[in-house]
Amino acid sequence: MSLAASGIVTSIVPFDPTYGVTIVASIMLAVIVLAMVFFAVAPLVSDSWADQLSATSTSSAAPSAEPSDD
Repeated sequence: MSLAASGIVTSIVPFDPTYGVTIVASIMLAVIVLAMVFFAVAPLVSDSWADQLSATSTSSAAPSAEPSDD
């Protein structure tokens, strides 16, 4: 009877669950690393990203203040 039961289990789960968890964790780690690399490289590639990151805080200025056109 155990032989038939093991055949049913192998047909339901065609791979070892440890491999499944490892694959999912590896994919999640790769996505996180790619996101970190993207945010590290984006300011070097795009001028608008560099401008947004180097912008100074204007909390002390009036909200309607605009830079001069000198």
